[in-house]
Amino acid sequence: MTRRWLIFALKLGISAGLLGWLIVQFDFAPVFAQMRTMHPGWLAAAFVVLMAHGFVSAWRWWAIMRLQGDAPGYGPTLKLFFIGMFFNQTLSTTLGGDAARVWLLRASGISTGKAATGVVLERAAGMLSMLALVPAAILVAPLSGRGTWFAMIAAGAVLVSIILFGPALRDTRWQWTRSTGTFLQEARRVLLSRAGIPILILSLAIHLGSGFTVWLVAMAADASPGLLVCLTLSPLALLLATMPISLGGWGVREAVLVGMFAPFGIATEPALGISITLGLLVMMAGLPGGVLWLIRGQTMRAAPTPQD
Repeated sequence: MTRRWLIFALKLGISAGLLGWLIVQFDFAPVFAQMRTMHPGWLAAAFVVLMAHGFVSAWRWWAIMRLQGDAPGYGPTLKLFFIGMFFNQTLSTTLGGDAARVWLLRASGISTGKAATGVVLERAAGMLSMLALVPAAILVAPLSGRGTWFAMIAAGAVLVSIILFGPALRDTRWQWTRSTGTFLQEARRVLLSRAGIPILILSLAIHLGSGFTVWLVAMAADASPGLLVCLTLSPLALLLATMPISLGGWGVREAVLVGMFAPFGIATEPALGISITLGLLVMMAGLPGGVLWLIRGQTMRAAPTPQD
């Protein structure tokens, strides 16, 4: 319990520190003034894309579990995915949503190992597919930011090498290395195979959808750096915001998007407004998961208990 509170306090400190730095450095009055003038049509379109993003992401997760050989139907998977989206916000980190999905799958009769493997493979598919954006991102990014994308190439090469050659760990003497090798063998079978190609393509479409959402919100604020910039650079920025070091990505997302937009002539205030609005839309997109969670809880309480 103490450890959980310490981790929560650390995340709260990072989010509060980043947001506090932004508040001290910049005037938020014009930020909120601009947010009030954003075009509702563009924002509605962004929300629709976010909801579609949830449906497609749930399909990717379902496809991975099907390749594992043990998956519920798409309908139940979709419900569990949206519940996980809700917990991403209420539990302050994407790891909270992932843990909720594993727990709910286990309650549905799927083993903890398979449930956890499916969630981790979904994250790995997202990271691998982002490599397809790197060539375009290097061309679009300013010279000062291209080092990040070359680092992404190196990280991707390391990840691919681990998945390709890691299964050899199954032949080692230690249990934990054998377990790691077994997991990496499953990752290679699911992701780096002919059957895994559609999953990687779907993951790329999910990244492009995230970038398209950022572009729509930027258009609502009349402060867009361009569609190509948003499609290629925004997915990495949003990926950084999902790292479990802050509360729901707040603070990290704002700092990253402000830095990403600055070289393209977008002032800090509009960039902050875009980021805050995006965060609020993500929270709204997760609300159906909260409703599904409440309904699930009511159903479980109403279910008859076995008689002795």
